[in-house]
Amino acid sequence: MSYLILGAILVGLVILMAPISLGYDSVDRWFRVKWLGLTMTKRLEVEKPKKLQKIKLKKRKISDLAVLRHLWQKRELCLELTNRGGRFVLEVFRTLKFRDSEASVSLPDPMWNGLLYAVVSNIQLENVYLSVNFQHRNYAKIWVTVFPYRVAGKLAGLLVRLPYIRIARFAWQLSKN
Repeated sequence: MSYLILGAILVGLVILMAPISLGYDSVDRWFRVKWLGLTMTKRLEVEKPKKLQKIKLKKRKISDLAVLRHLWQKRELCLELTNRGGRFVLEVFRTLKFRDSEASVSLPDPMWNGLLYAVVSNIQLENVYLSVNFQHRNYAKIWVTVFPYRVAGKLAGLLVRLPYIRIARFAWQLSKN
């Protein structure tokens, strides 16, 4: 029994410590995942638009206006959750390691392209090349490495600090109305 527990801990450590590499290429239209020596590639193909079907809308129990009223009454809880979620996304983004990544963006309006060029030319990112072109060609080639133990630590920190009692009360109040 102790070997089983030790084996499970070892497998858990391998899963958390092994980095995951994600790649995307908009020109060749593929998405690739590399983990523990395994590589999975998914070709992204353009699908034909499906026929439009008439969608019958169901009547809702709670109107959208009532939900917005409850959200406004609990706006401090909503702001706190939004703030914590934004911080979590920023912290996870800081743990990512980019390599050999490049992106080029072009907007339809030349004026906005010029403004975007001014902003992008002042951004200095390590191993990421950002550019603006004026030929209406957008592309991205991105390689990023995710370390699961870093993300798990940030997620655990977020989950420990959530105000569960206030969230449960708010959900109960919404379900009663």
